[in-house]
Amino acid sequence: MDEYILFLDETKPNSRNPYFCLAGFCLKRNDYENILIPKINKIKKEIFDDQSVIFHYNDIKRNKGAFSILKKSELRNKFWQNIKNTLNEIDFNVFGVYFEKETMTKVFGNGATTQYDIAFKHLLDNYAHFCIENNARGHICIESRTFKENMLLQEIFFNYLTFGSSYYKAETIKNHLTSIGFLIKGDNCIGLQIADIMPVRLMRMVNGLSDNYKLGDLFNSKLYKTKDNKHENIVGLRKII
Repeated sequence: MDEYILFLDETKPNSRNPYFCLAGFCLKRNDYENILIPKINKIKKEIFDDQSVIFHYNDIKRNKGAFSILKKSELRNKFWQNIKNTLNEIDFNVFGVYFEKETMTKVFGNGATTQYDIAFKHLLDNYAHFCIENNARGHICIESRTFKENMLLQEIFFNYLTFGSSYYKAETIKNHLTSIGFLIKGDNCIGLQIADIMPVRLMRMVNGLSDNYKLGDLFNSKLYKTKDNKHENIVGLRKII
């Protein structure tokens, strides 16, 4: 079986976006280690002369810290075009779950952890479908939050493996989903740095906002799709409420 890694990140509602979104991308482990990491490090070296620079979407957008050099439009355009060109050369699939925060709060209360966990539960079926359909084994990599929040997410994952879901039996899931890992920002994980860009860009597309450098279009074109009519409602970018 091929091994895949799913990298996930989230974006929260703001004045231009009413949605919470948990989204990311998966690719073969070998492609991640041997193709994506070297290509992104090459961009870091070329633009910033420093491979230890950690991409944070909000810092990039605000030209903050190491990204202050992107105030120069020529360099900024080069940076984003290099990112887009690199991603166009990589074979990956995008997954996402989103919902209107106010509506979810009315149903489940005000717990941010609860809402994050609800999105994660729905995304597991999305990713499990991919791994089953591709006869693959999948790992999940998420940015670490508080240890308690990590524990709750880990419990959801292992309950999913143990009890299955309304779509899949536990035995089937265990054959295809293997593990979940939490990394901190300082770990310089390329996968999480790319995933950090995706939820915002997907929600800009959903809200009909401008799509600079057409990154939203790129991520939309990579949304996981299936010919399985029975389960097509659980894959890709899902609005759950």
